[in-house]
Amino acid sequence: MGIPERREREKEHLRASIIEAARDLLSEQGLAALSMRAIAERIEYSPATIYLYFKDKEALISEVVRAGFTQLEGYVGAELERVGEEASAADRYSAIGHAYGRFALENTAYFRVMFELPSAARVDCPAGGGQEQPGRDPFGVVTLLQRAEAEGMAGLGDVRKAAMIGWGLIHGLTSLYLSGHLGRFATTGEEFLEFLEEAKHSLYWGWRTGRSEESSVGGGPAAVAAGGEAVLGKGSRSR
Repeated sequence: MGIPERREREKEHLRASIIEAARDLLSEQGLAALSMRAIAERIEYSPATIYLYFKDKEALISEVVRAGFTQLEGYVGAELERVGEEASAADRYSAIGHAYGRFALENTAYFRVMFELPSAARVDCPAGGGQEQPGRDPFGVVTLLQRAEAEGMAGLGDVRKAAMIGWGLIHGLTSLYLSGHLGRFATTGEEFLEFLEEAKHSLYWGWRTGRSEESSVGGGPAAVAAGGEAVLGKGSRSR
């Protein structure tokens, strides 16, 4: 490796270290604690060095958020590849929820920065929670729900609203778990992912029967399980 290549790699490494330090500060202490000086102390460089990579604090926060969503997209892509193109639309939609939960467990600092900051997170959020662009379909969830409706998921109604409801379920439970409020139901990450699967199957059972003749069928764990398998396939419950 030549000198120019080595220098470029060192620059990339330092830039990544700055982003990670900012992520950790934001996650641990909140927005008020973030400053170029505080980051410099963490990485043992001068504040002036950080300004060579980011013009101001806002630019750095945006980059932290972008880095988090890039990693989340990687989790989603890997999970969709695992279930395969031949899987039903509902199975693929379920895989996105599973990837979301696992990403949060394994990248909690990023997750908190992405969704708990008062402004930056809403701007870049791919689920369309803030500055939504017309026609935007993050992760293809709306398209998947449209396909799932064609495959027999009768109670979706407005698929964009359904997509937001589904996101709210996954995100809400994930946030509760990370803040320690699901201790009675999940004490480990794997137990939480199982709990998340149960929540998804309950939601899908409602979507499955919402406007069909089957809506008169009684609820309860057995009915939810049967409905989930009808929509998602037996293999989905093992995730």
